[in-house]
Amino acid sequence: MAIKRDILVDKLFDQRFYNTMYISKADEEKANAEHVDMMVELLCDSKYKSSRQEIFNFLKKEPKAVELLMRGIVEAKGDKKALVAACWESNIDCTRFLPLFAEIVIRDNFEIAMEAITVIEQITGDVTPQQANELMAKVKENFTAQSETPKAALLLELVELLNRWVQ
Repeated sequence: MAIKRDILVDKLFDQRFYNTMYISKADEEKANAEHVDMMVELLCDSKYKSSRQEIFNFLKKEPKAVELLMRGIVEAKGDKKALVAACWESNIDCTRFLPLFAEIVIRDNFEIAMEAITVIEQITGDVTPQQANELMAKVKENFTAQSETPKAALLLELVELLNRWVQ
């Protein structure tokens, strides 16, 4: 079942959503949550598996769709591993979200952390040395507690990856 770009735009970017002035913050949040749920469904539900490439192309072209994906990851709606993997599979620029992915490597389980490392490996944008240093300090703070786990290797790899922006 192929999903055309127009259908994705209609489903995720309902014109009423962008042309409506919300009277209450709750109404606006409800509309945002519905869009996040739709993005999560498109990426996690197996019935859309054959349309993944169209969804990935859509993510590359629509910055608002990337925002929905990141919100889905933060709120851990659906399969978090699949949502994080969608970031590198779709080859979207996640430079702005480097702190989020570093936090995922530090806090989440090994499989999800591995997907986040892959996303960070693909980041090509500019990261300030200050931001990289702050994230490295955070990794080092958390390393001791995880030094005897398989995630220790991922944390060391994260430090190496962050180091490329320090030099």
